[in-house]
Amino acid sequence: MWGLAPAPCGQHEQQLVDLDDGRSRAEPEDGGAVRDPGGAELLYWPDTCTGIGDHMLRALPGTRVGLLRAGMPKSFESCEAAAETGFGALALFETEEREERGFAEGAALCSVTDRGAVAMAVIEHMDGGGTSDVSVSGSLYVWPRSS
Repeated sequence: MWGLAPAPCGQHEQQLVDLDDGRSRAEPEDGGAVRDPGGAELLYWPDTCTGIGDHMLRALPGTRVGLLRAGMPKSFESCEAAAETGFGALALFETEEREERGFAEGAALCSVTDRGAVAMAVIEHMDGGGTSDVSVSGSLYVWPRSS
């Protein structure tokens, strides 16, 4: 399993997600800057802390992450190819932007991880949007690098 869960802005935290194993950790929020990526591929951080939805999601620099749209085959090959497409910052609370970019239930974030594995984080459940921050969760499939 993997997931994203927004911390209240008052906690001043941002979440890093490592797609090798789905583990996430928090570090002090720094406007989307990361002090120690530690193998993580994704960053979920509060952009403005205005009291309404404001969390952003992006791939960390130097990572290979992309989105495999819903309805596309969920296979090693399609995920590896999607990982090469890139994943820029996305305001998850903006429902229209999410839909335009294809970030929806049934889609998957794909990555060739820092360990050389291909990871597919399927978006199975999303809650929130509009004026509230979004939580995301689902199954994580990892194909280890072949020796």
